Amino acid sequence: MSEKLKRYSSDNRQLMIMLGVIAGMFIILSLTVNNFCTARNLTNLLQQIAPIAVMSTGATYVLAIGGMDISNPAVMAASAVVGVYFMTTMGGNLVVGALVIVLVASLLGLINGFAIAKLKMVPMVVTLSMMTIGTGLATILSGTRGLPILPASFSNFLNKYAVIVILLVVVAVFDFVLTGTKFGRMLYYIGNNAKTAKISGIDSENLIMFTYTISGFCAGIAGVINTASIATARANMGPQSQILDIISAAVIGGVSLNGGSGRVRDAALGAVLIVGLTNVMNLLGVSDYYTTLVKGGIVIGAMGIASFRGHLAAKKGA
Repeated sequence: MSEKLKRYSSDNRQLMIMLGVIAGMFIILSLTVNNFCTARNLTNLLQQIAPIAVMSTGATYVLAIGGMDISNPAVMAASAVVGVYFMTTMGGNLVVGALVIVLVASLLGLINGFAIAKLKMVPMVVTLSMMTIGTGLATILSGTRGLPILPASFSNFLNKYAVIVILLVVVAVFDFVLTGTKFGRMLYYIGNNAKTAKISGIDSENLIMFTYTISGFCAGIAGVINTASIATARANMGPQSQILDIISAAVIGGVSLNGGSGRVRDAALGAVLIVGLTNVMNLLGVSDYYTTLVKGGIVIGAMGIASFRGHLAAKKGA
């Protein structure tokens, strides 16, 4: 069996597993949990899934190169606060304000990428620092009283149907780019072996820098979605605990923390599982502490399964 056919088979198997688990979860919850299938709850669920799925898209790219970005929620919050500050305090145009959110987030991602790729700094340290900077910036601009409410036209335009379209477009486009283009293949090469990729003539530094910019861009898109959802922006709209959901979604979707593999599509489905689980536990009145504990256990379990499958594949290839 050719390598390409093996990857295609593995991708399809991962997709079928994810879809089966999601379908089973929704069927069981519809029958056992009160109010789960109400229009209001499903709408709320969609609004919660979209930003996590979009940020997990950026995380998938970073993980594909063997990197790590834990600053996504803070970058999302900071860029959203800057955009809303521009639209309200400075009287800026709503459309331009949405673009400001995306551009600011992309710039913060670029700074991460520059420090990691060009200055050879440790990804965890860089993105942890950016998380602190983003939270501080958002807190300073939003102040103790928060920012004014945006006009209803902003939220009406970016309603739940628009959010669905944005989510589907982002996932479809970025999944195709990662799995179906030369650019995506180069990212996988870097994740598998950065030194070999560089020897092969791949411009690893610029690609790594661009990848972190993509992560920032996705955080900006999530910022626009969240801003439309609450009609303003706050520093606490990107809690540090949210990074667990983002990384969990990617890991459950089969994205390797060691780099070199993973699909945006599957990470987005992982977001459906993680957010769906959180939603259900909230409906059941389960404490957030227990919810976090369960999600952490799921991630460890998913990593263990992936490691076991990797050992089996290595034995077969030996």
